[in-house]
Amino acid sequence: MIKTIIVEDDAMHARSLAEALETHFKTIRLLAICHDVQQAKLQISALEPQLVFLDIELGPYSGFDLLAMLKKRDFEVIFTTAYQEYALQAIKMSALDYIEKPVDIKQLRAAISRYHTRASEKKIQNLLINFNMDGNEQKVALQERGNYIFVRLKDILRLQSDNAYTVVYYKDHSFINKVLLSKNLAYFEDMFEGKGTFYRVHNQHLVNIHYIKRMVHGKSCVIVMDDNKKSVVPVARARRDDFFHYLRNNGILI
Repeated sequence: MIKTIIVEDDAMHARSLAEALETHFKTIRLLAICHDVQQAKLQISALEPQLVFLDIELGPYSGFDLLAMLKKRDFEVIFTTAYQEYALQAIKMSALDYIEKPVDIKQLRAAISRYHTRASEKKIQNLLINFNMDGNEQKVALQERGNYIFVRLKDILRLQSDNAYTVVYYKDHSFINKVLLSKNLAYFEDMFEGKGTFYRVHNQHLVNIHYIKRMVHGKSCVIVMDDNKKSVVPVARARRDDFFHYLRNNGILI
């Protein structure tokens, strides 16, 4: 049985989630429902759950505040939220799970099936760092064969689509490494939106503009990346004008 606590300040949503868990998930043992941060802090410390469903907004506090208050965080977290796009970006980048309210059984089932992927403490610590940090200093968790590699956004050079997968090229000291992830390129484009350094120049390529070494603009347009292989990335004709406009607006292209 998976010892579980719900932390939710909306009684209706808490009851709905509890009923869904008790009806559809026989491996879940619901220990408590907490309606505020102080109650949740005491119950988590006393009951030592394996899984916590955590609302992002909890009155004057947030679910992130609760996590920061806890000395011991050896449990999995599934966030519940109705909105807060910035918070969702921090959650996604830290490889933590979330479900949207009102609760959808299919989404809930998918989140619980991913519960057994561990490394909770490291992921939660990364989340707290990301939520209080701006832009490129934030870290993203890249999962490779059950391990998580935490990479700063500013150290990611480019991402390349491989059908339903994505190859991420990142800098590790003086080396360029790559990892194949089971997410499509659109997932990362959405995750990095608003970070100010990534642009999708082609259906198959998302690049960090800080690592563009050269751009060749003629009948076709390509960019050369500042890596040890001087990788060449095409700029799609349909995206070219928007890309130039983006570079001009950011003071990069004069």
